[in-house]
Amino acid sequence: DLFKLQNILDAQLLRFKEDIEDIALSSVKEADIEGKKNNIAGDWDDKELSFGEFKHRGPIVLKGDETNQIKEMLEESQLQIGSMLASRYVAPFREEVQ
Repeated sequence: DLFKLQNILDAQLLRFKEDIEDIALSSVKEADIEGKKNNIAGDWDDKELSFGEFKHRGPIVLKGDETNQIKEMLEESQLQIGSMLASRYVAPFREEVQ
């Protein structure tokens, strides 16, 4: 049994063209959000805060340069997550993104 263009025409799919386009667009947007969510999660998998010595009392102070880089990364991630949460396409991932 072959699937031909005539099968599509017989199913009158053109009547539902806008609905089909909307579903396809939604799936593309959702895939984009899922990819961004996974990238952000992956970026944070191996991040650690580093401590430095303070007046011979031991490692009780965060190292400045490394902490600043992590802070900047955190701010970027927060902006990306805020943008995702503002999208109507985030619904399937809302719990994970929040």
